Amino acid sequence: MKRKKIAYAFALSLFLLLFAFSGAHTAQSYIERAYVSGYGELTVIDPAVPKVVASIKVKGPVRDVSFTEDGRTALLLANGRTTLYIIDTIQNKVTEEINLIGRTDKGMLDRRVWGSAISSDGSKAYAFVTQGEKQTNRFKALPSKIIEIDLKTKEVTRDIEAPYGIHSLQFKKNDPNTLFIWGYDLYTLHTGAWKLEKKEGIKNRENKQQGSTNILLLFPRGENTKFNSFPTVTTYPDGRVAEGIGWANLETGTLKIKDFDKEPVGMFSAIIDEQEKYGYVIMNHWYKVDLKNGHVMKDTKPPTGTIYGINMSTDGKKIYLGGGGNDFIVADTDLNVEKIIKTPTDGMDIKVKAIKN
Repeated sequence: MKRKKIAYAFALSLFLLLFAFSGAHTAQSYIERAYVSGYGELTVIDPAVPKVVASIKVKGPVRDVSFTEDGRTALLLANGRTTLYIIDTIQNKVTEEINLIGRTDKGMLDRRVWGSAISSDGSKAYAFVTQGEKQTNRFKALPSKIIEIDLKTKEVTRDIEAPYGIHSLQFKKNDPNTLFIWGYDLYTLHTGAWKLEKKEGIKNRENKQQGSTNILLLFPRGENTKFNSFPTVTTYPDGRVAEGIGWANLETGTLKIKDFDKEPVGMFSAIIDEQEKYGYVIMNHWYKVDLKNGHVMKDTKPPTGTIYGINMSTDGKKIYLGGGGNDFIVADTDLNVEKIIKTPTDGMDIKVKAIKN
């Protein structure tokens, strides 16, 4: 009997040891980084400290930032919306530049990017461009398009006409062949069939009683979660205007919008938790919102003045703020500020990505 107890105790100790090792391995299977889109650089922050760990230099203000599935490669837009940069997020350096301005038979092809995304394996990039031809004595407007770029050859391999007003592209979760295209309405681009389809009306809804909703998607979310989230302003048929929060499940494409129980004040970006329980929005006010009913549970002033970007830690326990100034802020999910550090430049937005080791 004593031997059995000893054997049992040994087996239990071994199990607990293996469990602890497994937990430690899981906890260290990625590193979390926050990326602030600055002026002339992408600022890389270790939010656990927090501290600035790198400044990746580019030309002009940084706009779109997207990542491969493993987070080890990023695509960003800068240089007056004309150049895409490929970033090695392990070494924190630019590895390639792709300038989308070129020449035609009659002049110069002027392309400006208003939304971009890198494929999950890092082989291709997709971008919505407005474009025109600069000739000797005139400028000829050309149709807006979504283009596909081979990142190895840097060549545009395909293009398709797309509605004006698109400003964000995101890959569907667990589907490397489908992109969600955000504009006045939501579209899907099927890269296999190379077909663009309207999925759901947002500004132009079929049910007019739902109102016409404007969304601000300069700051798309979903790098570490399955949700894209954004502020909304909806105008209803009776003339009522309501501010709220919208979010889309990037696995299914299901879109939800919830109006706040407060008068509109203007918001710039939003994030929700993985359980779809609480939402957080910010600009000149900072809200925590109950997503069931739109009730603003807490309304406070941002700690450093106007802030553009809000995001969430990979584990969902912290809120990160940045952009609008040169501050990076760590807070808890009840909007209590914990730490503030300075960044090298003012910023526009903040992305958070878990980078696999």
